[in-house]
Amino acid sequence: MARTPLRRLTRFEYTNAVHDLLNVDASAAAELPADEITNSFDNNAAVLTVSALHAEKYVLVSEALAKLAAQDLSGLVGCDVAALGEETCARGFAAKLGRRAFRRATTPTDEQNLMSAYEAGRTGGSYGEGIEVMVRAALQSPDFLYRLETTSPADAGATQVPLSAYELATRLSFLIWSSGPDDALLDAAARGELSSKAQVAAKAREMLAHPRARAAIARFFEQWTGARRLDVTTKSATTFPDFSPALRDAMAAELPAFVEHVLWSGDGSLKALLTEPVAFVNAELASVYGVAAPPSSGAAPQLVSLRPEEARSGILTQAGFLSVQAHPDQTSPVLRGKFVRAMLLCQPPAPPPPDIDITLPDVTEAKTARARLAGHLAAGASCNGCHSLMDPIGLAFENFDAMGRYRQDEGGVALDVAGEITGATDPGLAGSFVGVRAMAEKLAASSQVRACLATQWFRFAAGRSEAEADECSLGTMRDSFASSNGNLLELIVATTQTDAFWFRSPITP
Repeated sequence: MARTPLRRLTRFEYTNAVHDLLNVDASAAAELPADEITNSFDNNAAVLTVSALHAEKYVLVSEALAKLAAQDLSGLVGCDVAALGEETCARGFAAKLGRRAFRRATTPTDEQNLMSAYEAGRTGGSYGEGIEVMVRAALQSPDFLYRLETTSPADAGATQVPLSAYELATRLSFLIWSSGPDDALLDAAARGELSSKAQVAAKAREMLAHPRARAAIARFFEQWTGARRLDVTTKSATTFPDFSPALRDAMAAELPAFVEHVLWSGDGSLKALLTEPVAFVNAELASVYGVAAPPSSGAAPQLVSLRPEEARSGILTQAGFLSVQAHPDQTSPVLRGKFVRAMLLCQPPAPPPPDIDITLPDVTEAKTARARLAGHLAAGASCNGCHSLMDPIGLAFENFDAMGRYRQDEGGVALDVAGEITGATDPGLAGSFVGVRAMAEKLAASSQVRACLATQWFRFAAGRSEAEADECSLGTMRDSFASSNGNLLELIVATTQTDAFWFRSPITP
């Protein structure tokens, strides 16, 4: 079995887990260092190390969060101190806090350690200060900061170790909610209601229906599409004077709204994700799409249908995606084509050789991107080999400028948006097409794209890259995704039916 890494909570998971544990605003977690990105995702366990800065910030952030939580002692502890006494209430809270924070049944040692923290704060202080120090201790514990899986196997020589019910509950909760299990899920684990794959599949569907799943699942799409880079995306003030922080925020808000629409209001299909011609806009973003601003005066994105003549197509023509996959002063067929090649076909091009000049052509060199990039395809193998895989795909996006607005010409020259996908393993992708919409229809029907998306979801769900030993698990996911006609929620459920989800590798020195 592929080696199972020890997973530290990401900053996003930490924030969610603290909010759900303490019912407080956990924005102080933004002080934690940003998580590194691998394969487009920020939850790869191989790079989720703890630096000296992490250790320092964990202390400071836990102090701020514990102080905030202790402002409402009765709501936090849930115990009548006047009737039962401080000691009894503190011990009851230690058991309750430990179970939720450590995501398992607590041991006497767990509870004693938390009580020792309480006593350190209570000595010379108040009951509230004791509870505050106990919370700090829980938030700094490795049992909270890491998703520990330490259950001993019945067979010491086993090549794969079954997870305990609590460990399954934790995997399930972080998979769907990006947070620790709640009391109901821990209770289900304790009652043995996660002992079969059918039970886990049913619980997964139940959890996906909960509002908590919306932001967590949108997190995958934000990272997979590269939309997370919107916060650092800039545009030339000369070329795009209307690109503003408010517009950028509107672009960032559109993707989760669209994902929620497709997965929970629509048919949940890959086809809808890639082809549905709708947008979610506020007043700032409406102008980019050339539609009337929604009647609501608020900033929340509203559903609008897009103009048929623009032939927009799901996430592939969203203004945020197109802005990220472009340069400050011009479009980038290379970046847009690379996204399709790497993230939808799982055929990432090799990086350019170190001695190759990768300076962007100036927009004055030729009137259209097709003309400016012609040198890529005419160059030797060092350029042509990769660019022939990306450029003919990316040029199909040229009807959309560097911030996602529709256009029919560039520099007064009519745009040629013919494209082609070469080198794909799916014969159905062969042949030329015109424009993004025609390409998206091909992609949405492709077995290669479905298999690739299953692989991308596996990487995100498992927190690691796939290995040869994962082929059976990947096969389960691909088969389920195909048989469900590309239903994205069923792909998530299928993850819970794999060996990679139910087992871990043995712990070795």
